[in-house]
Amino acid sequence: MRHSARYFAVKMQKDKGFRRRVLTLITVVLITAGVVAVYLAYGVHSRSNLPLIVPKNAKWFYHFQSRQVDEAARQSADSRPLYYDSFYYTLIKLPVLHNAKDAGQPGIYLMTDLVLFADDKGWYAALTVTSEEKLNAFCRDKVPSDLIHAPIVRPEFTYVKSKTRNLYFAYKHKACVFYVPYDTTANTVAAEQALQSVFTQRDSSIYNIQKLQDLYDKDCQLVYWAEGSGHGVNLSADRAQFYYTDSARMKQPLSPLYLFSKSGINFSEQDIDRLLDKNNRIKSRDYLNQTFRVMYYYLKPFVK
Repeated sequence: MRHSARYFAVKMQKDKGFRRRVLTLITVVLITAGVVAVYLAYGVHSRSNLPLIVPKNAKWFYHFQSRQVDEAARQSADSRPLYYDSFYYTLIKLPVLHNAKDAGQPGIYLMTDLVLFADDKGWYAALTVTSEEKLNAFCRDKVPSDLIHAPIVRPEFTYVKSKTRNLYFAYKHKACVFYVPYDTTANTVAAEQALQSVFTQRDSSIYNIQKLQDLYDKDCQLVYWAEGSGHGVNLSADRAQFYYTDSARMKQPLSPLYLFSKSGINFSEQDIDRLLDKNNRIKSRDYLNQTFRVMYYYLKPFVK
């Protein structure tokens, strides 16, 4: 069958047009995949902004942000760090969250970013919000039975209160906060004032203290601050690396088990010999194990 030159010219134009569309589609898919990959990597590995909610007058402040936690979640039960499951089940017992089917349902980073602190009003536990829209819907449509009301909206934050305990859950943009006042008598006005100071004081945040920022510049996954000084721990290498805001402390470091002992964990001589080497160093894996263990102590006010 013979075809004219015009036929072949038209056919070649169609083929070129088709190939061009296919190449364009492939390019769009690759670019989209790249953007998603960068976004996910940034979400897990970037420096957290969660400490911005912590006021400078906080009595103490503890920030736990580690991609190793995210990695541990994907490991089998026998290869996960010790006490990981205890830490996870403590978190999902938190009011509001215990009604979630999984960590993603309420739109919160459950495991990779956790800030705990206390001021002269009470205790606070903060998590990163991945989707305020999801969290709004979750609190509106799946309000747990132990909450006294649907969400109350204020200009600075939205919150709900526990029916059985003097506990409040508030959120705005990229942060959510559990708040337990020292005063066991319910006082909604005082609670709103405390939460307002948390959500509106970015300029007077503890995060603006230069010594504290220096710890984050060293990529510390755990940062602790109390009474004007603090230390950070980098778990990237085989041995945990400790950094201090006090130069004198750098010359005479604390025991790697200091923070755990301060939290009420007792270590026998055998424990100390097993966990610390002759140079008083601890493996990153062992430090992470003990961190999961001590988290229950810090979360007790919110789950008891």
